[in-house]
Amino acid sequence: MSVVTLGPLLIAADRLVWFAAFGLAVLVGTTLAQRRRARLVDRLFALAFVGLVAARLVFVARHAALYAPHPLQILDIRDQGFDLWGGLAAVALYALIAGWRVPALRVPLAGALAAGALGASLGLWGLAVLDTQPTHLSTIPLARANQADTSLAGLAETAPDKPMVVNLWASWCGPCRREMPMLARAQTQYPGVVFVFVNEDDTRDAMQRFLADTGLRLEHQLIDTQHRLAQARAVRGYPTTLFFDADGEHRARHTGVLSPAMLAERLRGLTDSAPD
Repeated sequence: MSVVTLGPLLIAADRLVWFAAFGLAVLVGTTLAQRRRARLVDRLFALAFVGLVAARLVFVARHAALYAPHPLQILDIRDQGFDLWGGLAAVALYALIAGWRVPALRVPLAGALAAGALGASLGLWGLAVLDTQPTHLSTIPLARANQADTSLAGLAETAPDKPMVVNLWASWCGPCRREMPMLARAQTQYPGVVFVFVNEDDTRDAMQRFLADTGLRLEHQLIDTQHRLAQARAVRGYPTTLFFDADGEHRARHTGVLSPAMLAERLRGLTDSAPD
């Protein structure tokens, strides 16, 4: 999924679609409500809040074991852990209750929800159509320390029938440094997945100093000092993590820090294995 840059902020394009869909819902809903002399705006913002909270709680409940060691991570929504269907169910239930209590809101609420759903559907479909990024593992040559150059496609040939997680990172990137220990542990927690770490520092020395200082052991560490892979994948911020299935097809993209729960969510459907 593409990312939009707003100053220092990196926002996934699909998030902007949801914001736009909510704006459309407010516009349509308030127009219909004015004709019936009903107040709807407060209800719509409450509805959005209920949906977001429910989506987060359902996601956390599904991954309770992974949040249990660090419960404060539940509040850190930067990991983007939301359950879509849980949120939509809460929105539908809230709308039904509001419409039952205030009959004048029934048509405006229905119109707002229909407009929002249509806007989100068209927006997400448009993003999929406009996405021109490569869908398969790259053959771009990448350097390895003390070994011959390889590529993501070349690494996949050494581990057939395994999904691959490709993490693009840099030693100067604070979020990268925070998530790296978790990803290093994931190498042993998910033995059925190939984890590849592509360093985007301008020099090898910066990467090697970071790994030496932290003592992290990364089995597949590649170097992209020319940033060719990052450019091919339209990476605009780090860390960016790409997920490929066992056939080498690109299935998901995550920009920002991964939590253990979000990693498990991204891997769901790519592998049957749970973290050891």
